[in-house]
Amino acid sequence: MMKTYFNDAIIGNSRMLVCLNKKGEVERLFWPHIDYPQHIERFVAGIFDTRYKNSTSWFGEDNWQREQYYIEDTNILKTCLRDSSRGIYVEQLDYVLPDEDVYIRQYEFENIGSEELELGFVQYSSMITTTPDLSSTLFDFDTDSLIHYRHNYYISISSDIQVFQFQLGNNAMGSARYTELIGFDSIGMMPDGAVSWKIGTLKPGEKKNFNLFLCASHTLKGVKKLNTKCKVLNISEQYEKTKKYWFDFLSKAKQIDTGDADINGLYKRSLLVFKLMSDEQTGGLLASAEMDEGFSKCGRYAYCWGRDAAFITSALDAAGLTEAVDKFYNWAVNTQDDNGSWNQRYYMDGNLAPSWGLQIDETGTLIWGVLKHYEVTKDLKFLENMWNTVEKGIDFLINFIDNDTGLPKPSYDLWEERFGEHTYSCAAVYGGIMAGVKIAEILNIRREYVENWYKVAQDIKKAMEANLWKDEAGRFIRSVRTKLNPWGSEHSHYTTVIEVNPKGYRRDVTLEDWTVDVSLLGVAIPFGVFDVNDKRVADTVEAIERVLTVHPVGGIKRYENDNYVGGNPWVLTTLWVALYHIEVGNLEKAKSYFEWAIKSRTYLGLLPEQVSKDTGEPCWVIPLTWSHAMFVLVLNKLIEAGAF
Repeated sequence: MMKTYFNDAIIGNSRMLVCLNKKGEVERLFWPHIDYPQHIERFVAGIFDTRYKNSTSWFGEDNWQREQYYIEDTNILKTCLRDSSRGIYVEQLDYVLPDEDVYIRQYEFENIGSEELELGFVQYSSMITTTPDLSSTLFDFDTDSLIHYRHNYYISISSDIQVFQFQLGNNAMGSARYTELIGFDSIGMMPDGAVSWKIGTLKPGEKKNFNLFLCASHTLKGVKKLNTKCKVLNISEQYEKTKKYWFDFLSKAKQIDTGDADINGLYKRSLLVFKLMSDEQTGGLLASAEMDEGFSKCGRYAYCWGRDAAFITSALDAAGLTEAVDKFYNWAVNTQDDNGSWNQRYYMDGNLAPSWGLQIDETGTLIWGVLKHYEVTKDLKFLENMWNTVEKGIDFLINFIDNDTGLPKPSYDLWEERFGEHTYSCAAVYGGIMAGVKIAEILNIRREYVENWYKVAQDIKKAMEANLWKDEAGRFIRSVRTKLNPWGSEHSHYTTVIEVNPKGYRRDVTLEDWTVDVSLLGVAIPFGVFDVNDKRVADTVEAIERVLTVHPVGGIKRYENDNYVGGNPWVLTTLWVALYHIEVGNLEKAKSYFEWAIKSRTYLGLLPEQVSKDTGEPCWVIPLTWSHAMFVLVLNKLIEAGAF
């Protein structure tokens, strides 16, 4: 089954992550980590009239009118469904318990018609396995639950009232629609099943409640134990407990009041997103909940990039959520390679994720992030614990220099599309080394360390001025020694041949890439190679805004002739330019970009990666954690500057 690319809503508890669509249907469920594995192939619910066959109405069908919103200041989702022709109104509450891997769906059914209803509820589910022909499902009579399982993963579906009917496989979906489930088999090697319950008689104006539980455990005994526990839960207490958990989480963060309800709301929603995107067990930070499992349009998103994470941790620090940052950098210590570098991306458990090349900016950015965290917390013990990691990282960086250019050697760029010596990557390496210098000074490390690292950083800066600044263009260029055609020879006469790995393999590269790219901002924001008031920075920003502003919808796209998902403006790139304008005192310009980003949020208050260049609607990856991070960073800077 082809899933939608859009996760319209997310709920969870930082171990279990559930993605839902605007119809209130579950699209994806990740557990025991928020990135892996994904268990749900299809999960659809509906009602039927117990007096009639073929009477099932699935909540995802077009006859239902819907409204959806988060319960304020929580990660509890409410979906309201109305079918006037049937005379039924349904309220669906979705949430995950904070301290148990239990996903609860609370339903309230109301008869809004003039006829009496005999109501039944049916749930169809199909689970995923990567082992051919070994998808397995059972019905457990002891706990009255349907259980999908594979080695080490058991997912159960149950309620606190008695099951009416069940069926495993054998066209369970068709049987569920027909409203007669045939439960001859109670265990088998099939991926799907259906289960139904009788809600009972609803007279006109009457309401009845129904609760559905989805439990996850690594053992059959474990999931049965959770099922048994759920059947005696006081659901009202669990709902209030979950609500309080989210209220308490927000209360521990920095409180802001701009006088604008939209801004205040988006700030709190951003913090709630951060919590769901932070793996409770490891501290890893997720770029986004996965939305393209089949690699059909991208290289996937459910990983931790050091690059994204350093911006996200800065936002967490700005919001006062410093404990999550401590936990992340513990994660970073464990993922650092023996040679001192960090690879392109990782799973939440710290293992190397699918990658296609080194991004040297990630190593520099993570070291830069260590210093930024210390500047907020002033926790000397944190720096002491990070010192060996910092030292190894900088040793890698200072040995990763191209003797011909004086710049860091070729690696993949910020956008992971080109191999070369990129302005942004150079800035990140400079920022990382200079952060190391400051850390060494704070820790009173011997002076020769500081002097050597400082000299290397200044040499990189000089090499950037020599190679990447162009007087004739009046701006910085994107990169040198770049592989613009990754699969073949360069389409240019201006090439050279360079060695690309220690085994001596060589490739042709284009000498210079003059493409205007928003990442050129990295020379000043955030890495401070050049002062924000340097005319060269101002001229580069002028070129970025002139060339990359998208008309008529506004916003800044990544670079000239960007064709990823149509070449749209991005939220994070637009907010990046806003950060520059705050630093140089152009608060009105910064606020205009900030307001554009706020308008880019979804109906649930989630920030996407991109906005359609044609309609201005969110159009790709919802939510993107980096987008929310940039929103919080810009908001914090605007408040500091007195804009609110």
